[in-house]
Amino acid sequence: MAGVSLATLAGIGASGVLTTAGRASNPFGVMLPPRLASSGRGVEVARTLGVRYVRPDAVLTAAADASCPTCGGFRQAGFELVLTLRNTSAPRVPSRPPGDLEGWRQTVDRVLTRYRPRVLVVENEENSAWFYTGAPEEYGAQLKAACQVAHARGVSCTNGGPVSTLVALLVYDRYRTSGQLAMARDFAARAFPPEVRRQLDSPEARRQIEKGKALLSAYRDAGADYVNFHWYVADTRALEEAAAYLRAQTGLPVITNEIGQHAEDPNQTTAVMSKVMELGLPVAVWLSVDAPKARGLVNLDGSLRPTGEAFRSFVLQHVAPGWRR
Repeated sequence: MAGVSLATLAGIGASGVLTTAGRASNPFGVMLPPRLASSGRGVEVARTLGVRYVRPDAVLTAAADASCPTCGGFRQAGFELVLTLRNTSAPRVPSRPPGDLEGWRQTVDRVLTRYRPRVLVVENEENSAWFYTGAPEEYGAQLKAACQVAHARGVSCTNGGPVSTLVALLVYDRYRTSGQLAMARDFAARAFPPEVRRQLDSPEARRQIEKGKALLSAYRDAGADYVNFHWYVADTRALEEAAAYLRAQTGLPVITNEIGQHAEDPNQTTAVMSKVMELGLPVAVWLSVDAPKARGLVNLDGSLRPTGEAFRSFVLQHVAPGWRR
């Protein structure tokens, strides 16, 4: 990560209900590598991990066929979908705000009618120009329109999820601007690598923070059911601080449709899962896709890595049997 700019990092990627057995309902989900998810093993791997939710590849609403090839198989197997919609025609092309909100509503309605997700997620990492080109107010209008349709269909709705670095920046800024300088320094030491800490008070950091605050206001005003964020910081205290900040700023329950880790450390896996349960996050989807800054729970053949084994064991030990898949 040496030499990586803050701008680059910013573009990368309700309480649980106790059962009579004393274990919590299952908040965990997974996003599998696309090739594995679309193979015959995708459902089997999700079952092995014990997740309740599956996040498929995003439905691209500007494509000729706004479809989700894997949704049907996972739904038939009993998994609930946390489904992302992106207003673009190709995965690597940034989304644009809909030019026709009524047309956008109609497209959202068709997708919801077809796939019936548990949670509708509107766009992905909307703070990042790599994924979304619109201003916060344009995103807010898009989110509001989608949530109106989702609520008419009995589907929960949430934002796409600002990147992990931005969420941590917002928490740091809150401590700093409220005069809690020692807490700001302590949080920065736990949440950021050295090259990011050196840029925390830069003009680029200020731009990211202001955009993040505008997006939080948009979520709050759009009628979303949850505030959604992405998270890769290993420190579990920082995760707790981030969730508390987001809840306080929006007044919404907190979920994450993308949580994961940079290294294959099983201890981090179980520590983060434990904190998710402690915080009562109702949805926490683990990104199990290898990327420049993420490591998955499974290999491409579906075999579990040590982190995957730790994930599976945690679910077996801490999640009520009726909520396992």
